[in-house]
Amino acid sequence: MGKKRRLTWHAFHKWVGLVIAVFMLLFCVSGIILNHRKAFAGSDISRSLLPSDYAITNYNGGIVRGTLPYGDGKILIYGCSGVWQANSDFSAQEEFNAGMPEGQDNRNIKNLVRTKDGSLWCVGTFDVFRYDGNQWQSIAIEGNEERLSDITLSPDSADVVVTGRSEIFTISGANPQDVKTHVLKAGEGLSSKVTLFKTVWKLHSGELFGLVGRCVVDLIAVVLIILSITGIILFVLPKSMRHFSKKGKQERVRKLAGNMKFNLRWHNRFGYWTLILTILIAFTGMCLRPPLMIPMVLTKTEPLKGSAMDTDNIWNDRLRAARWDEASNQWLLSTSEGFFMVDRDFSGTPKVVKQAPPVSPMAANVFCTDTDGSWLIGSFSGMFRWNLQTGDFVDYFTGEPYVARMGMPIGSSLIAGYSADAAQGPVVFHYDKGAEGLPPMSAALSSQPMALWNAALELHVGRCYTPLLGPLSSLFVFLSGLLIVLVLISGYIIYRRTNKKKKQNK
Repeated sequence: MGKKRRLTWHAFHKWVGLVIAVFMLLFCVSGIILNHRKAFAGSDISRSLLPSDYAITNYNGGIVRGTLPYGDGKILIYGCSGVWQANSDFSAQEEFNAGMPEGQDNRNIKNLVRTKDGSLWCVGTFDVFRYDGNQWQSIAIEGNEERLSDITLSPDSADVVVTGRSEIFTISGANPQDVKTHVLKAGEGLSSKVTLFKTVWKLHSGELFGLVGRCVVDLIAVVLIILSITGIILFVLPKSMRHFSKKGKQERVRKLAGNMKFNLRWHNRFGYWTLILTILIAFTGMCLRPPLMIPMVLTKTEPLKGSAMDTDNIWNDRLRAARWDEASNQWLLSTSEGFFMVDRDFSGTPKVVKQAPPVSPMAANVFCTDTDGSWLIGSFSGMFRWNLQTGDFVDYFTGEPYVARMGMPIGSSLIAGYSADAAQGPVVFHYDKGAEGLPPMSAALSSQPMALWNAALELHVGRCYTPLLGPLSSLFVFLSGLLIVLVLISGYIIYRRTNKKKKQNK
């Protein structure tokens, strides 16, 4: 029985390891890119190299998040490829990104506004931009190292209000160097607890322990790359040795045998020395996708003491956007914990809005008022018309009241953007199917590349395999992680047994 079990472990490690090594390489390379977003923000990848689902057709894929009138029958379109100028019917689209840094991730525009003096402002992933009449200029926010989420106008439209992930910044329209930072008080009913999913996510990336943690995870990714490459070499070399042995080329065989011994030594050493960390990385990755992510999202714990999440700012990584509500004379905040109201200067205690539409964890892509004063809230959880005073909200398309359903936090409509400025009337942009009733996209707009970071994310979470795996693609990460863990454990068992046998022989 013992001999049969050893053969089973060897066979599993050899054949499953060979297949999983290819995906391990993709996981590791994409993971390193994801771990250093700002460093790769200037790099893009052609969509022609990606599955057809990622092609930009009919204004899909977040290419349009919103619009702003620009005079003389023109509008400005903004989204994941920066700012574009077009006619009010969306025809004749021309790029309007002069002055912005290269790279789609640098130009992923969240919102575009105009102050009362006519100045254009917008915010991307990392920068605030102001248009000087010829090109965009970056406006620095001293001390901010986080990504930015949104920009809007102050109540008098003279200044701009920028929402970071943890703080809010007010920038003077007259003097862009005049920046005020607002750290909000703890919101009503808001707990310092965070979801277990978020903790595991930051542990998986190493971000839980800052830059040092990320670098450690990068090193583990390099180890997994070495294990994958040496594993493939160990699979190929014996076949080559047999081939040259049959041809009588013994000198070549001896060289290959030396290479095999070298690769086997380091394959075993790296695998043995880093076993706990490699299994930890694989297991935490499994937890970030279904089915394990569901209980992780539903469970909340206190932030780990001494970690990057252990901070005095209870709003750490929770803010998403702010809008001024004329009716209540307060700011309406969109956060990862729901909606809150706070006073004009952000000094009071934010009050929770108890009756509010659902918003996807990826945040609201539509956050504006309609002509009747109601709020339009759109995300991957759908689009809703919301009366803030009464708390009532209905589905934007059907007018029916919302009915909560168990399951994934996405709806049947993946809302990517909205425009009230089109000559055709209000237009809703869906992430998957785009928009209806608009003229064809220009070749320049439809051929925009994808940010390398976003492509790495699609690869890392398995969504790019959807055309091949269909609904099973949501389980790809879990199943891959499980196999990686078993391959690592089987390698350890084989290594221990081989060493034990050598000692017995001695």
